[in-house]
Order: sequence, then structure tokens, then C-alpha cells
Amino acid sequence: MELLTINDAAQLSDKSIQTIRRMIKQKKVQVRKQKTPQGFNYLVVKESLMGYLEKISQMTTQQEPTIQAYTREHQPIAPDYTDQFRAEIDKFNTTMQRLIEQSSKDKENFFHLIKTFQERVGVLENQIKLLEAPSPSWWQFWK
Repeated sequence: MELLTINDAAQLSDKSIQTIRRMIKQKKVQVRKQKTPQGFNYLVVKESLMGYLEKISQMTTQQEPTIQAYTREHQPIAPDYTDQFRAEIDKFNTTMQRLIEQSSKDKENFFHLIKTFQERVGVLENQIKLLEAPSPSWWQFWK
């Protein structure tokens, strides 16, 4: 019985490491646990892996002709939804266009409000400066 690490099994089978781990988790291949100081490693039984891969390849080759024969014999009958999809897409585009226009109007209104606010703040600042300015004494009008 030959044992392979997960990396070796992945290279041998031309599958990813994650695929090999899924096979182990689903108990589709036989494994042995090897104890290590950090825990344990899985060692895959080579015969089990090769047997499973052969079984899978046989299943796919048996299914392919039936699928091809079905598609040749029976043409799929699909309803024509193109007009319905076009109507939905046109409706969506119209809605998006309205939203874009509304957004640009809202942006213009927002900037107008900011400009008005800045102008009013400027006027108020000038009025505060005038109120805080020292008033001339009563006797300075003689000068």
C-alpha cells in the first residue's frame, strides 16, 4: 500500500489540493493519519485515489453520449422572451435616465443653497464687525 501526501496526490491526479481535501472529507478516498508535533497529516492511499479517479472518468464518458444524443434528437423548446426583456430593459433605462436627471437637478439646487448660505454668512459677518467696531466718542464730532 503506497501512501501519498495531499500535495503529491494533487499533482498525480492533476487536481487541486482543495479538491483532494474535499475527497477526503467526503470519504471518497482512503486515508491514513500521520501524527506530527503540530497535530496530524493525512496520507492518501494511492490505489484508492486512482480507483476513484477511474470511476469518475468512466461515469463522465458514459454520460457524454447520452447528453449528445439528447441534444441532437430533441431541440430545446425555449420561449421567446426577447421582446419581454427588451421592454424591461427599456423601462429600466428610462427609470435610470429620470434618476440621473433628478440627481443633476438636486445637485444644482444644493449648490444654489450653499451659495445663498455663503452670501448670508458674509453679510452677517460684516454686520457683526460693524457692531463690534469701537464707536466714536461724543466729543469727536467737534473735530
